[in-house]
Amino acid sequence: MFVFMSTRKGFTLIELIVVTAIVLVIVGAVVPVGISFYRSQVVDETAHDVLAVLRRAQMLATLQKNDSPFGVAILADRFVLFQGASYAARVQSEDTETFLSSIVALSGASEIVFSKMAGETATPGAITISSGNDSITLYVASIGKIEIQ
Repeated sequence: MFVFMSTRKGFTLIELIVVTAIVLVIVGAVVPVGISFYRSQVVDETAHDVLAVLRRAQMLATLQKNDSPFGVAILADRFVLFQGASYAARVQSEDTETFLSSIVALSGASEIVFSKMAGETATPGAITISSGNDSITLYVASIGKIEIQ
């Protein structure tokens, strides 16, 4: 007795549609979570970068490097560690610039200057780093204490 067996291999159109639909559902669920995670990480990294620069400015002022105060200026696309009593009257050759990611915005205090030796500031304030729904705020008190929330 002869049994006819098909030698055709491959997928049917229905199988391809079902697999494509499953992949689209998975991608649709994972992409927004991935974007949210990425934004959260960029905000967190930027906050720690700003915090490190604020602490460095305070340390340089406390150590009286070049017998000068030091500060941090917050600009639209970057923040700058500078030497001097203000960003406008700074020693430009001592600037250290850190550029921001295009998805992050900084708001709040535009300039924090630390006095030499004491490391205090006459310009206390808050700096908020945000992207989408994610945000972190840094607080700088007049006594020089820097906190992250």
